[in-house]
Amino acid sequence: MRIRIVTFGLDVPAEDYLDLATGVAPAFTSWPGLLAKWWLGDAGTGTYGGVYLFASREDADRSRDTDLFRGMCADPALREVTVREYDVLDGPTAVTAPARAVGGLPQGSGAASGREGRADRAGRDAGVR
Repeated sequence: MRIRIVTFGLDVPAEDYLDLATGVAPAFTSWPGLLAKWWLGDAGTGTYGGVYLFASREDADRSRDTDLFRGMCADPALREVTVREYDVLDGPTAVTAPARAVGGLPQGSGAASGREGRADRAGRDAGVR
């Protein structure tokens, strides 16, 4: 699996960006091999972006040759766009995120269901949010 982390600043109000992101989000579902995309935002620092999970390096490579990706990189509303990609380390990931290590997210698990996992509790207990 391959992870892509994209970050950027905004040259438009955050509310306008959120409307744009919500409108364009369905287009990402057309990328073969894109297993998930999480949208990021930190109004305090003005940093926004996304984390992408691809089934393979080849899928990540193909996605960069799309109008959607090129448009993001050239969008005048986004400044200082950075794109970084990493391979997922299968061994330790199978321990800390076993369902994710095989490319799936179980129904009704984790934060989406309101249930807290072991890592979530450990982070909370350590003061990490």
